[in-house]
Formats: sequence, structure tokens, C-alpha cells
Amino acid sequence: MFLPTEYVWLEPVLIAAGVVFVVGLIGNVLSFSSRFLNALVTAIVFAVIFGSLTFLAKAEVQSIPAQFLPAEYAWLEPVLIASAVVFVVDFIGNILSFSNRFVNALVTAIVFAVIFGSLTFIAHREGVAVPTITVPTPDAAPAPAPAP
Repeated sequence: MFLPTEYVWLEPVLIAAGVVFVVGLIGNVLSFSSRFLNALVTAIVFAVIFGSLTFLAKAEVQSIPAQFLPAEYAWLEPVLIASAVVFVVDFIGNILSFSNRFVNALVTAIVFAVIFGSLTFIAHREGVAVPTITVPTPDAAPAPAPAP
């Protein structure tokens, strides 16, 4: 979308790191009393946001077979897994920097970008299909009618 072709694998990493930053900042505003509680609140905020979006789009997700939940709750599995990942990443970010809310959210986003970016790069190098963002081209607009 906005990077050269050889770096297209980096776009989802940057966008996801931005989302983690915003969620981390919201979690920091809601709870900045302890590292563990902050990471827990951030993971809960993420679960609510991601869970809402996943529930709204669950018709598309239900084609994935459920691993540990009943089939009607298959849409919830990625939410639980991703929330656990956000908790761990935010807890690591809290351990590295717990000076203020903004810096803490920034460090969390950087830790996430390093981990997710490394995994995405390895997958890209190994030839695994990495999701990319494509912007559809607008259809040709009809020519305006000549003025009478």
C-alpha cells in the first residue's frame, strides 16, 4: 500500500503495532497502579475491542474449525489467544519501562513490533503467505454529461 514491494510484509506489522500502542495507552489511562494490573486491563480492553469486531464478522470466521471451544464459539478463540499475547507483550513492555503512560504504551508497541515483525519476516522469507493490505482501484467513473 505505501511501502516498496520488497517491504510489503512490514505493513501489517506497522498497522498492528499502532493498534497495540492505542490499546496500551487506553489500558494505561484506565489502570496505572501496577505492572501486572496494567497489563491485565490492557488485555481486557483489547479483548473487548477485538471481540466486538470479531463477533460482528463471525460469519466469516465460523469456517475455521474450533480447537478448544464449542463450534458456535469458534469466533472467540482468536480473541482469547490474541488477548493472551497482548497481556504478555504489555507485561514485558511494563517491565522494560513503567515511567509514564505514553512511554509505556510506546515501549509495548515497540516490543510487539519486534516480535511480530520478526515472525512475519521469517514467514515471508520462508515463502509463507503473509497477509497484505490491498486498496481496490476505484471503478472508472462515468464521464459527466455535457452541459446543455
